[in-house]
Amino acid sequence: MELGLLGLAQAGKKTVFSLLTGTPAEAAPKRRGIRYGTAVVRDPRVDRLSAMYNPKRTRYAEFGISLLPDVQSGGSAGADWLDPLRGADAFLQVVRVFDDPRVFHPVGSVDPVRDIADLQTELLLADLALTENRLERIARDNRTVRVSEHQAEAAVLEICRSHLDGEAPLRVLELTAEQDREIAHLGFLTRKPVVTVLNAADDLAGAAAALAPLVARLESEGGSVVLLSAALELEMADLPADERAEFMEELGVQEPASHRLSRAAFEALGLLSFFTVGPDEVRAWPLRRGRTAPAAAGVIHSDLERGFIRADVASCTELLAAGSERAAKELNLFSLKGKDYIVQDGDVLEVRFSV
Repeated sequence: MELGLLGLAQAGKKTVFSLLTGTPAEAAPKRRGIRYGTAVVRDPRVDRLSAMYNPKRTRYAEFGISLLPDVQSGGSAGADWLDPLRGADAFLQVVRVFDDPRVFHPVGSVDPVRDIADLQTELLLADLALTENRLERIARDNRTVRVSEHQAEAAVLEICRSHLDGEAPLRVLELTAEQDREIAHLGFLTRKPVVTVLNAADDLAGAAAALAPLVARLESEGGSVVLLSAALELEMADLPADERAEFMEELGVQEPASHRLSRAAFEALGLLSFFTVGPDEVRAWPLRRGRTAPAAAGVIHSDLERGFIRADVASCTELLAAGSERAAKELNLFSLKGKDYIVQDGDVLEVRFSV
């Protein structure tokens, strides 16, 4: 699963990339003009489990992230910058809110409402063009062979075209699971989940008040929003741990906003975290929502999935409340789950297997 970072030039995408990956964008691996990295999900539950078990190693869940080309507002539906977007599973769009005369804006002024609208328009036009091209191809096929093969897909595409004509993203279009499967291969851009980063200056309280209507609209369109100051977050990340704690206390925050952003991005990808614990390692593992216990075992190691028998499962919340694994077992908080069990976010798993 990969998250695509997109936005206009000078919005702060490279800084956000560095915050999530811990690597300067310029130093990240590059393929075909795209920078790639691995983002760490800063989950406080991992820290609390690590404090309980005091393991030799502690590892957070991770996901892939790509730094996409700058959005070119006013471009065509077939613009080259759109092609790399289709490989992303979800988007993290960085929108500039800070006003700094030393940093140019490609449109000439700072206006997050306009910039978001321009970006959505570009993606809507791309999806509309894709819809019409696909419908034309199906119509040509129907004049020759396989008359009914794509009938169901064409019906869904007509619904999509009508929705896009209304200038609404496809992520808010309610489709049945069967209808969604009919168009999944097309990779519609506005169907993908979106997390919006509003990159503000230091006055975050003032920015939050001013941007409240925009945030409400974005959330009503099925997106999630994180307000932060990327420059401030980067400064905070470079501080020693004790100085960082003092800095956050002065700001009146309990954790860096970039940590919240990592979790929002992780969730947008349709992922959850399950945990394995012990004296050697406490680790969070990523898993697609809706997957079973054997699939989770396979994330750890293919042999565990192949030889899966069952799993001992406890809720992380209940385990932490019990205070120790021994206390949790005395309270019967662990239960045996079979191959049909759907793993829940925060599950602590111990896999029983035989190969």
